[in-house]
Amino acid sequence: MAVFEAPEPQQQDNPESTFAFDTGGGTQHVTQSIQTVGRYGPAASTALGGAIGYDGQNVAGVDITIPVYQFSETHYIAPGYVTQGYKLTLMGLTGAVNSAAFRGFQAGEVLFMGASGARRGTDPDDRWEITYKFAASPNRNGMSVGGISGIQKRGWDYLWVQYGDDLDTTVQQLIKKPVAVYVEQVYPMAAFAGLGIGT
Repeated sequence: MAVFEAPEPQQQDNPESTFAFDTGGGTQHVTQSIQTVGRYGPAASTALGGAIGYDGQNVAGVDITIPVYQFSETHYIAPGYVTQGYKLTLMGLTGAVNSAAFRGFQAGEVLFMGASGARRGTDPDDRWEITYKFAASPNRNGMSVGGISGIQKRGWDYLWVQYGDDLDTTVQQLIKKPVAVYVEQVYPMAAFAGLGIGT
């Protein structure tokens, strides 16, 4: 009886790059609402300024889903380019945010989440298959928190609110209200040109 043998897959000389994306979003802890849409009960304060979960002492806040656009690109790179120095460059850029426009996003919006690579075969011309992973979060301008306005925040900066004591004269009780807003840079900025995959 003849035995059927499946043909071996032919290896492409230069496979095409592939692209994928996911808009599943990310999670962020917030202590401020966009707007208070309801207050109920005789002790409900109208002066909290959107503070969430105030228990008389602390503002607890809540975890919410925020817009995060995750995308990846797989490129087939010539072996001569993937040196130890290039691998170290990828490591150094991991956890950095774009300092210039990248893939249609403004500076400050794209976080490089790292790369993974593999190379099959023993031919000196066999290419590296490298997947580059990114996440994008939009820059925001003209934000308001409580009575504080004109806030600007880059996509991957961290915004936090400082609260101070105040008196709600309507219900005659001490409350917490926003007194200051801080925007902190928590990721280094870097040029993504070092990735070698264009802008």
